[in-house]
Formats: sequence, C-alpha cells, structure tokens
Amino acid sequence: MAARENLNELYKRFLRKESNPEDIRLLTELFGTTEHRILEDMVREQLDDPSAIEPYHPENNERYERMFNNLKQQLKPVRKAKKLWIKVSAAASVILVMAAGGYFLLRDPMPDPVIARQKIHNDIKPGGNKAYLILSDGKSIDLTEQHTGVIGKDVGKSILKTADGGIEYVNRHGHPIAAHNAFNTLRTPNGGHYKVVLADGTKVWLNAASQLKYPADFKNLKERKIELMGEAYFEVAKDPAHPFIVQTDDQQIRVLGTHFNVNSYHDDGGSKTTLLEGSIRAVGKHAEVMVKPGQQVISNSTGQLKVDDADMELAVAWKNDQFMFESEPVRPLMKKVARWYDVEVIYNADVPDVRFNGAISKFENISAVLKILENTGKVHFEVRGRKVYVTK
Repeated sequence: MAARENLNELYKRFLRKESNPEDIRLLTELFGTTEHRILEDMVREQLDDPSAIEPYHPENNERYERMFNNLKQQLKPVRKAKKLWIKVSAAASVILVMAAGGYFLLRDPMPDPVIARQKIHNDIKPGGNKAYLILSDGKSIDLTEQHTGVIGKDVGKSILKTADGGIEYVNRHGHPIAAHNAFNTLRTPNGGHYKVVLADGTKVWLNAASQLKYPADFKNLKERKIELMGEAYFEVAKDPAHPFIVQTDDQQIRVLGTHFNVNSYHDDGGSKTTLLEGSIRAVGKHAEVMVKPGQQVISNSTGQLKVDDADMELAVAWKNDQFMFESEPVRPLMKKVARWYDVEVIYNADVPDVRFNGAISKFENISAVLKILENTGKVHFEVRGRKVYVTK
C-alpha cells in the first residue's frame, strides 16, 4: 500500500510538472514493479473519469505483456532524467489508450502530457465486408448486396454466399467440367475486406484495396496459380500433385499446403510474405529462397530477396481485425488507416517522423484511432468530409 501511495504522489507531481530528477527515477522504478491493475486504477483516478478506461481484459494479456515488457526493457539502459521522463509518459499512455479497445506507446521523445485536440467535423465508421466479384464472362456482382445462398454460376461451379458473409465455390451436380480456363476476380475497395473459399478448398482473406484473380475451377490444371495485388492471408488446401502458386508483381510463392500472409501493395514498396506454418519457396526476379515458419521474405527494388525473422502476430493483425504497429512511422501507419476508413490523408509540411507501438480494434470509428495517436502529443488531426489533415 505504501508503494502505491508513493507512486500515486509521484505521478501527481509529474502531471503538475513539479518532478525533479530523483522523482523521475523513483517513478520509473515503481512503474517497473507495479501490477497492471494498480497502474490502471491510478491513471483512472487522475483522469477523474471512471468511464474513460475500460477494465483490463484477460484475453489481451499476451499482447499487453509483450508491449509492457518491451517498454521496461527500454527503461533499463536509460540514465538521463530527460529520457526517464519520456518513458514514464509513454507508460501512462499504455493505460490511457485502453479506453478505445487497444493501447499505444510512443517510442520517440515526447513533450509533456497533452489533451487531444483532434477536430472531427464528421466521424467515419470503419470498413466491413465489401467486395465485387467479376465472373469469367465479365459480369460484376456487388457482394455486399447479395443474400445468403447461390449468387452466381461459372464453369461447373455454383458460387455461394455463406452465413459468415464470405463466398465459396461448390460443384454443380451433372454439369460438365469446362474445357477452358475461366478466371474470376475478387476486388475489395478501400474500406472493404472479404473471405473466399476457392474451388480446391483453399481459404483466402483479402484485405482492403486488394485484388485476387483465380481459376473458378482447378480441374485439369497442373498447378493452382492465382494472382494477387494488395494483401491476403492464405490457408492452402493440401494437394501435393498440384502446387499452389501466388504471383505478385515481384514475387512468386510456391506452396503445397500451408498458412501465410502476402503484402504486395504497390505503395508499400516490395512484396512481403510471412510464413506461419508449412514451407514455401519464394522466387524473385534475381533470387530464389526457401522460407521457414516464423520467417518473412521481402523483395527489394533490385529484385533480390531478403529473409528475416517475422513478428507473425503483427503480420496477420489485420486478418484478426486489429491495427497493430511496432516502431511504425506515422505515414505508413496512416496508409493503413486510409485504406480501411476510405479516406485521403493530407500532411502538413512540419509533421514529425514519430513512431508508434500499439494495437486497437479495426472496428472503432476513426475518431478513436486518431485520439489515441494524438495522446502522444506529437501529431494532431482534423477530419473534414473524407479527408484527414495531419499537423504537428
């Protein structure tokens, strides 16, 4: 109890900007040994708003622990009082931003705590299940408007919209297999994502602003080759006799049966493929590599391939309905926000190169995401129509 009272008093002085170097040192040490619940309650009291923070949820424990321990590791080598002040400010942010269903940390130096001053003239809702399906004859189907059941037919396959909002291909009994290859294309707009079960049983989750081109039926084909622009997560059905191939602008991924994520957005640079289980062979313009589970292969501008250890949770966060960032600069971060909320982001010339760590549900309104980012005190936002203005 004494430790908690001491921590609370030190924190009060910190908020009043009355802390001396010794206060900062003690506050940092206490932060490193205090339970999450005590920290949460302490910040709740200082906000004087019990409804401002949601209770700590056990299911968030693993992700919270990873960020919490990461922060404590950053505290260890720090000696200067100024740096300690910065890290304690970030520590408070861990608790504060849980109000929006997630948490964020700022890794770069941060000024004194500020009150968010975002200007939301109109809030913007998150994206959802939105996509267009183009059949082999050119017919386009708006999947958002379709009800559960058969929504189309193509080369011996019926296309069903499932109860969970995705689509899948099933055999049409008594219908002959087409002699020619017929391709379908699934496109998601900004603000959309979609799941499809291909004719071979492979499951694909397509992220916003992405396109997947694939055979409506894989019968009579020696290999199962599809083309991707944007981002998708794959759970490939095993079929050793028919390799599954994902083609992007600068990578070709060859698999038999495995789980992996491919990010090939044009404005993100080269393709990044992250393997969760199984094995894949990645072929670039001038290189070829084998990739193991827990690794990521990245294409560069010269056509070479680089294999690194991957944060798998980070790579598939979008598929698990989360924004998740680790040392993410504001501009790449806001690209993800722009795709999901279907907005244009406009930057003022003085926006700093600040980096963020954290996570938040993709199903919050845009105001919740921007408020979290503003809590760092480094950037501010104004939403007008479907434009987001970013300033220092």
